[in-house]
Amino acid sequence: MSSGKAMAQKSSNDRVKQSSSHLGLMLLITGWYSGNALYNIFNKKATIMIDAHWSVAAAQLLVGIFMSLASWVLGIRKLPNLSREDIVACIPPGFCIAIAHAGSVRAMGAGAVSFAQTVKASEPVFAAVLGMIVPPYEVKSSTA
Repeated sequence: MSSGKAMAQKSSNDRVKQSSSHLGLMLLITGWYSGNALYNIFNKKATIMIDAHWSVAAAQLLVGIFMSLASWVLGIRKLPNLSREDIVACIPPGFCIAIAHAGSVRAMGAGAVSFAQTVKASEPVFAAVLGMIVPPYEVKSSTA
């Protein structure tokens, strides 16, 4: 009798853990979309205010660089152990990512925020489809 009661209690605890896990996931997704919407709105305001889309994009990337440097200096993140070859290998994709970021800032500045939000929301689907089309290749694991 007591083992049946213990199993029911365990099952109840599992349901509570699963519910809290789902709730946490929903809060994270909601937070991500809310933050993304606010980013788009403030980006639009900034590009309208100074009419310099490329400068806004460059400033955002510089802020990201300084935040990374600060996290390494303060010990928040471990400094990656990269060889010269690793750094050289990161330059082409880094350049492409910087150009894509600048293009997205330009596009968001040129169009409606709601359209930009819709396009950004479809990025995971695009990435998944692209991942199915482009053959995988081995990537050296990061130490960052």
